[in-house]
Amino acid sequence: RVFNRRIAAPIMQCSFHDAATRAEILSFCHRHQQQQQPPVQSRLYTTMTTALSKPLKPSVPPHHYHANQVRTKVFVSRHNTMTVTEKQILEQCANHGITLGDVRQTRSHVIIKECPFCDKPTNNKADNQYKLYVGVGGGAYFCHRCGSKGSWYDFKMKLGGYEVVGMDGASEMSNTRGRRKATTESPSYPSRTSFTTPCLPMPSQRLAAIYISRLLDEKVESPVLEYLTNVRGLLKTTLRKYGVGRATYNFPSKEQQAGSQPYVPAECVTFPWIMRASQVAEQEELRGASYEYKSSNEKDCDDANEDPCVTRRIKARAFQEKSWQRLDPPGGGWGLFGFHTVPQDATEIVITEGEYDAMAVYQGTGRPAVSLPNGCRSLPVEVLPLLEKFEKIYLWMDNDAPGQEGAEKFCKKFGRNRCFIVKPEHPSGVRVPKDANEALLMGLDMNEFLDNAKQVPHDRILTFEELRAQVLHEIMHPEKYVGIPVPSLPVFTSLIKGFRRGEITVMTGPTGSGKTTFLGQLSLDFAEQGVNTLWGSFEIKNTRLMHKLLQQFSREPLPVGKPESIDSLNALADRFQNLPMYFMKFHGGSDIDDVLDAMDFAVYVNDVEHIILDNMQFMLSRNTAGGSSFDKFDIQDIAIEKFRKFATEHDVHVTLVCHPKKEEEGARLGINSVYGSAKATQEADTVLILQNDGRRKFIEVKKNRFDGTLGMSPLFFERKSGRYTELPDLDPNQQQRTVKPAPVLSPAGGKIQARALSSRSPRASSTQVSDEEIDTHWDSMLENSQD
Repeated sequence: RVFNRRIAAPIMQCSFHDAATRAEILSFCHRHQQQQQPPVQSRLYTTMTTALSKPLKPSVPPHHYHANQVRTKVFVSRHNTMTVTEKQILEQCANHGITLGDVRQTRSHVIIKECPFCDKPTNNKADNQYKLYVGVGGGAYFCHRCGSKGSWYDFKMKLGGYEVVGMDGASEMSNTRGRRKATTESPSYPSRTSFTTPCLPMPSQRLAAIYISRLLDEKVESPVLEYLTNVRGLLKTTLRKYGVGRATYNFPSKEQQAGSQPYVPAECVTFPWIMRASQVAEQEELRGASYEYKSSNEKDCDDANEDPCVTRRIKARAFQEKSWQRLDPPGGGWGLFGFHTVPQDATEIVITEGEYDAMAVYQGTGRPAVSLPNGCRSLPVEVLPLLEKFEKIYLWMDNDAPGQEGAEKFCKKFGRNRCFIVKPEHPSGVRVPKDANEALLMGLDMNEFLDNAKQVPHDRILTFEELRAQVLHEIMHPEKYVGIPVPSLPVFTSLIKGFRRGEITVMTGPTGSGKTTFLGQLSLDFAEQGVNTLWGSFEIKNTRLMHKLLQQFSREPLPVGKPESIDSLNALADRFQNLPMYFMKFHGGSDIDDVLDAMDFAVYVNDVEHIILDNMQFMLSRNTAGGSSFDKFDIQDIAIEKFRKFATEHDVHVTLVCHPKKEEEGARLGINSVYGSAKATQEADTVLILQNDGRRKFIEVKKNRFDGTLGMSPLFFERKSGRYTELPDLDPNQQQRTVKPAPVLSPAGGKIQARALSSRSPRASSTQVSDEEIDTHWDSMLENSQD
């Protein structure tokens, strides 16, 4: 009875998809049964052991675990001008046990003696060897023996060594961590007839039609339709062609007070991602899955013939609360809004940042136009196969810094030679439209803008003529070209002017001073602005890091040990899961090349813009074990140089945490306190020091290559939220405090700009703010904090 109640019954409620786990449970059951005196042979025991002994069958796990999001192939366009060198291929092979003697080199390929992906051994037969070809330039590989093939990212992924996970815990790639020794254990990609991965969920094919009818066919015109036609200037025929609809969806509530509803309904505009069934099947095949479709009861496309259109997913955006967006169903595939309107024989296409812009381009020009699924921040690689056939791609993004940066970034994925960027220009005194929808409302000639679109200049050779418009625009509108701000720390933002792409920041501070807490707050501020952020936490595990981030995201204490608060906690987790934040699955000492591979993958697949590495010493501990201090410094210098090169070449911001040298407890750290040689601070664009002498804490900017502004920003820790603020909360009964954006309090009690305790002189890096000045400033702040 004890066995049935405590062991067998709970096991029968679970589904075990891992053969090793099932075998271990069976072994335990048999041992337990034999230990009974006399041996017990209950009906439940027999049923359980029989069920666990059956062969594994593929089953679909609950979609909210997103376990079906494991990626098997990373698509790279044939138009992509990647520059994978022979040296990179050889280094990748060497890192995984394939020596120089096991390869042959030609002008176009690196040929490997034994394919690590073949199921059968070569048995040292000459006709079985040197069958794996890796292309120089594009990096694509193909084995003429086992048929395994894929992109450069697939090659690195299958060799193993790194892994990136999303906010939902879904693995973006497999991590075998295996070196060359397991050459026969890596299966090749599944063939068309051996799929084991379940298909991604899709909405009901009638749902999009119902939403369209609610918007366009009801007798009483809704406020949503009035907004689309009167404010956005879109015709009903355009809305119907693109399948725009109206629906009500629930969103996690922002109110976290007791008694509040965890979810609130909101009226939404729906944008379906409709594509042909064969294209869905192609996407699923890249995942190692199979999509079965029928030609009946499907929505018809223009000239669909025998290849009907299906709704891949539906994007819903709240009508009044613009920040509320969701994708239906969760965990589904990716598509392009409006792709079903593109004729089969089209060779040109316009891609816009938003859905309204795509419809505006079509309405104003008649040209086929689609919208990106995630705006200017992200381009999922799953949509790249849909665009392979087009000879010319026009990118019409918003006329601001993020939009233009996104356009140049996406050109690399599409292929520079076929991309044309639309930058509306107008005579002096005439306002330039912000986007395509505004150009439609202004009645401008949108065809002229498209005809004047220009290709992206070569990233190595530039002229002033090519950059003239951007330089003049930056001079006239400097506020649009500062980095990503930190809204929760406005004084700190006013010092560093935000975090800019292509730069590297080095941060240090005493042990236990709160560096991870500070960076966690920064990463949440970035993610809440839609910036794709990647965490590499080598000191604390990802589960503990996410726990800390979840509390900071909530701004309130988490309901630990309170089962009655599970609904509100789930609503909070839903909001947190929607953040564009990713995590590398490393902990402790790690190979620097594996870390760089994971970063490279995340930048290409997830369009990551900001990378946080915490911290340098833990990451390199495996490489420096047993070496002298000089060896450790050399290894750290090499790592810094690689991160500097990565940030520049991939146009991302890298924030790197370094431990300080051993100093007296409570002593103030300087720019020379960073552990190692001067390489870290020399290569860095920004150097931050988290100062903590036991009674006060502040973040000090010791280097700022952007505009030279140095100084300090006070930090006060709020225990209930786990976050830092820049003003102390002296009144425990005060529930909310207004923090003004830029000013801090001067010693005289008046308000001055944040740079009052800063210097912008050329020799500012050697200038120290004295302890007396900081004491005076601190005392004045505490006295006047109620102002």
